[in-house]
Amino acid sequence: MVESKELNFVRVLPEDNHTMLNIGKATFYQSFGPPLNTEENIQKYLDQHFTLPKITQEILHPESYFYFIKHKKDIVGYIKLNFGSAQTETITGNSLEIERIYLVQGHQGKGLGLNILNWITTFTEQCKLDFIWLGVWDRNINAIKFYKRNGFIKFGEHPFLLGNDLQTDHLMKRVL
Repeated sequence: MVESKELNFVRVLPEDNHTMLNIGKATFYQSFGPPLNTEENIQKYLDQHFTLPKITQEILHPESYFYFIKHKKDIVGYIKLNFGSAQTETITGNSLEIERIYLVQGHQGKGLGLNILNWITTFTEQCKLDFIWLGVWDRNINAIKFYKRNGFIKFGEHPFLLGNDLQTDHLMKRVL
């Protein structure tokens, strides 16, 4: 297990947009590419959602916060947190959305997920928010189990279009 003191969360700045684009595309592909989804659908999604102008616009949104996750000197993942109007769903209550939480290949299964979630929880508490929520693919059983183990409960669903494939995400929240 990696100690949380070994992790650093570094705010992504507009000038980091190329790095953010590269890590975003790579981690999304490794997480949801073939055989879980077709090459055609994954490429269509990446071409639509992981472009330099789109990533730059997301980084500049005043209610979205991207952080690189660093272990020692290496970027091992990233998170995207949304407040207010940046949230992908209209949710009643004082909340923070974890829109993205990704680790680069080779860094899963090392205890980083729990440390990242603990950091996000502390961040959310410091912002004096009531709960954290996220969407997770209904076929991502390991992630759903992880979130349940860490106090998240399902409170709804929403559609997620990956290329031409309409999928379902479970909406899960953790009250603080």
